[in-house]
Amino acid sequence: MAIEFDQADVDAMGRQAAKSKATQDKIIGAVISLIKESGFAAASSSQIAKRAGITWGAVQHHFGGKEEILEEVLQRSHTKFHESLSANRFTTGTAGRRVAKYVDAAWYHYQGEEYMATLEILLATRGHGKASNDLSISRSREAHVELARRIFHDSSASDKIFQEVIYTVHCMLTGILIEMALEPVSFDPKAYIKRLKATVTAMLYP
Repeated sequence: MAIEFDQADVDAMGRQAAKSKATQDKIIGAVISLIKESGFAAASSSQIAKRAGITWGAVQHHFGGKEEILEEVLQRSHTKFHESLSANRFTTGTAGRRVAKYVDAAWYHYQGEEYMATLEILLATRGHGKASNDLSISRSREAHVELARRIFHDSSASDKIFQEVIYTVHCMLTGILIEMALEPVSFDPKAYIKRLKATVTAMLYP
């Protein structure tokens, strides 16, 4: 027999879902801000709960444990990247223009708090735990290739070349990001971003 809900029940469930989502966002925000301010070690269970303004028991109710929270941070960063580059505007314009938009959007994402937190999580958990296996580029290689093929729909490059493009962009931007952290005053990324665009264009449109 089907369970029937009146409008009051539906409204209540909607409010509860929204409240639960807001709490989850607060927890994820706490983790990201702690890592941004003081590094991965600062995101302890007690500090996450304190920064989120709830008990650790409440945190566990929403995520289960710290490893699941870290996994969620990684997943949200990955999802945000794909959602932003799935916009139709990336599929229009000349090949050179599309490459520029792709690299610029990726660079904007890499400079965001989510990716910086992701990078620290992956480095800190490498070799152990679920998060260490969540290298988003390798785990979701097919999704990245599909996204790139949608943007560069007129390229005759093979899947192997598309994979090389994705890794080239990833490695180059991550390296630039690290160099900016090491030399925040003297290092200017503009020339390297320009070179990256030229490299991607040459790889996809030889």
